[in-house]
This record gives sequence, C-alpha cells and structure tokens, in this order.
Amino acid sequence: MATYVIGDIHGCFDEFIDLLETIEFDPQQDTIYLVGDLVNRGPKSLETIEYIMQNRDSIFPILGNHDLSYLVYAEGHIGLRPRDTYESLLNAPNRDEIIEYLRHLPLMIYRQDLDIAIVHAGIPPMWSIEEALGYAKEAEAYLRTFNKEDYHEFTRTMFGNTPSAWSPDLTGIDRIRYIINAFTRMRLLHEDFALDFETKEQAFDAEGLTPWFSILRKSSPTQIIFGHWASLGFHEENATLCIDSGCVWQGEMTAVEISSYPFKVAQVKSNAGIDITHKKDTLLF
Repeated sequence: MATYVIGDIHGCFDEFIDLLETIEFDPQQDTIYLVGDLVNRGPKSLETIEYIMQNRDSIFPILGNHDLSYLVYAEGHIGLRPRDTYESLLNAPNRDEIIEYLRHLPLMIYRQDLDIAIVHAGIPPMWSIEEALGYAKEAEAYLRTFNKEDYHEFTRTMFGNTPSAWSPDLTGIDRIRYIINAFTRMRLLHEDFALDFETKEQAFDAEGLTPWFSILRKSSPTQIIFGHWASLGFHEENATLCIDSGCVWQGEMTAVEISSYPFKVAQVKSNAGIDITHKKDTLLF
C-alpha cells in the first residue's frame, strides 16, 4: 500500500497514465491525492476527469483555479480564453455528472496521521491548519448549495481580485472570494500579506513581494504540498513542497510518495504540451 500526491494534470491524460504506470499504481491498494488543475490547457480534459471519477475510491482530487474556472464557464459567465480546452467537458454526454463531481471536491485535504496538508496554491501564513480547514469548508458550502439560483449567482461573483487582504471580519462573498483566491491563486504576498495577482514568475527578488511559503507560517510544522506554480517547478522550502513541474508546458508530471520521509519522487516527461520555449528558463528541472 502506497500513498502518492500528483501535481497539476491540466488534461495531460497520456502523461497521467504514464505516471501511474511508472509508480505501479494499484487502485485496490494505493491512494492518490491530486493538487488540482485537473483540466484545461491540455488535450484530454474529459478523459482525465472520467478516469478520476471511475477511480474515486482511490484517487482524491482537490480543486484548482482552472477547475473552478470551468464551473464558471459552464454557467455561462465567461467565454473561452486563448488555449482553453473546456469544450470536451461542456459537450460531454455526462456533463451534468462531471459538474456535480467537481462542485463537491474539497479545497484542502489534511492527513492528520502524516501531518500533511494538500492544497492547490497554498495556505496563507497567518492561518493555522485548523483555521484553514474551517475556511475551506465555508467556501465549499457555497459550491455545494442545492439552490440553483444561489449557485448561479455565486459562480458569477466567485472570481475577482478583491479583497486582496485577509481579515477575519470579512463577510459574505468578499470573505468567500478571498478564501478561494488564497487556496487556488496565491503565489506572492505583499509586505502586508495582501495577495499579488499580477506576477507569475518566480520573482523571489521582486521588490515588496515574497513567496507565501518563505514567510513564517502559523501552520508550521505541518508539511504543505501544493501545485499551481509551474514557473517555480519542483521546489522544497520551509516544510512546503511545490510539485507543479509544468507538464502541460512541455515539462514533467510529478508524483511524490508521502508514506515516509524523505519522500520518493517519480516524474514523466511531457509528450507534447504547449510550446512556451521562451519561458523554459524559468522552470526548475
């Protein structure tokens, strides 16, 4: 029996299957957690989701920003952007089943026995693990509401860049939007810990900006495993581990076996991916 965490898939289904074969995944015995961004940008989002759903007793994803973006798109609030590949999901015969499945995925998984938290982008340094779990449940309740009108309105207002700073006094959609942004979009923080939404490169030396994981965390010493930051690549620091090694950007897909420490790492190369040769110098592999 083995327990793995796998980085951003982004619809790179062939590489996902290659990685499962590399680690000799046995769905009858092994457990896999996925850090989100299951779909979009890659060529086989539908195949990816269907495989995960077929193995829901052994594969446990969390939501990434691209998964949430699909839910917003499916409600008709946004159009397709360049390189979006949501069409196969939207046109699938089991479209409604896929949407319901995504709506009920968590924003965070915590393995108390291993003291490991799994999130898409990160956990703000001022949150404890207990607080983060509570805030995740708050936002998840909005996604899982049975009222179709409330859900439609929520997806319309879910994304946005305000508020950028956390306060426990935040209420309503502002509170939920910050929570979702923190879990699924966070990379760099300003000196007052406000979220930065503009910079996507590593930018460790950007004036006034610091990677969230470089700051003393209230959640320490819990190990946090996350994705979302392909330009950062495979990166370990301060009991955090980024495993988005940029498969969809012609990089690699990464799995870490977390049952014991140090973690065992397996990677497979991208079969195709999106050509971003001009960005390759920012990837750490």
